[in-house]
Amino acid sequence: MGDVLACLRGWHPALALAELQALLPEAVTTTTGVDRWWRLEGEEASQRFEVLEMSSGVQCFLTDGVVASTDGLLQADWLEHMKAYLLAHPVSGSVAVRAWKQGGKIPSWSLSSLAGQLGGLLNDMGLSIDLDVPDHVLALIGDGPSASLACGWMEGDGQAAFSSGQRRAAERPFFKPVSLDPRLARLAVNLASGPKNRGPVVDPMTGTGGFLIEASLSGRACMGLDIHSEMVHGATMNLAWAHDDDVPSHCSVKRGDATRLGDILPEAWIGKVAGFVLDPPYGRNSHGSMEAEQLLEAAMKSAHSVACTDAGFVLILPMHPMTPHPMASLPLDSDISLLNGNWSELLATVERCGWKPLSVHAERVHRSLSRLILHAKYAPQD
Repeated sequence: MGDVLACLRGWHPALALAELQALLPEAVTTTTGVDRWWRLEGEEASQRFEVLEMSSGVQCFLTDGVVASTDGLLQADWLEHMKAYLLAHPVSGSVAVRAWKQGGKIPSWSLSSLAGQLGGLLNDMGLSIDLDVPDHVLALIGDGPSASLACGWMEGDGQAAFSSGQRRAAERPFFKPVSLDPRLARLAVNLASGPKNRGPVVDPMTGTGGFLIEASLSGRACMGLDIHSEMVHGATMNLAWAHDDDVPSHCSVKRGDATRLGDILPEAWIGKVAGFVLDPPYGRNSHGSMEAEQLLEAAMKSAHSVACTDAGFVLILPMHPMTPHPMASLPLDSDISLLNGNWSELLATVERCGWKPLSVHAERVHRSLSRLILHAKYAPQD
């Protein structure tokens, strides 16, 4: 088998890469020099299929994918190379060429013209062209920032967006303005929990249930807790709405204390929870008289007590706006200004609770607000 090229969506490639690595923990990812394209090694085709079914950040895979810089490259030479490539990687059945660009055009290179010429090469090889339902799709992707081309036989939908429009937070029967976008909620669930067979996922402060919707739609066993009955009722309504008015058996919402998970979770889940996703409410007191910092620490300790030894934790917190960093994670010692609390103290708290910070990312919400996404892994404690 040749190289497999993972192509990431343009929304936040750094988060998409972290999601990919969490879903394929045994695979090795190697940079191509283009932020959105990464080579994979050590994964199986069935695992790639599961990633495409679950991921919000992975656009497609190109089997036997090739990458070429257009800097100093003649189009005639590139086409000659692609002719040799197609002869070396034959397919049977009908074919089509799909082309799209990322991050702007490549000067002096027309993707539509190149796609037409690739189609001509395929026709000359005796393959049947079917633009509607081909057996195989040859993807041609242009990356404007790096002036590079990627090409290969595609697995996945390519240009298709992550299908979340029909379940945007504002469309749900129970809505709060601070609800997360489905694509971030799905990515956070995958980042925290890893492969679907690893174990269940828990949202200790579920609010309107955005994490649960995405976890349940991807087939994960999941549970959401909230101390407020209104939120439990609303999240249950949203969950049923997302599943055609029928809450699936692998997902539930309960009224409960995020700091005492062992008292609420099924006994079979104790020591088996694979992921925790936490987007604590802010702007209101969510837990009686307990201060926000105390609540967060107690919730992380409680999560550690019921987690499996390779569990993940994703914490999302509001922060003051900062320059967007969609192409790379932030250094853990970055100058991060949380809306509430101190960043260095938060890191110390996370570690004290038995979680090892792995990466931190920033996402812009609007001009005066950003979100911090912290990914941590279970760390044994004495």
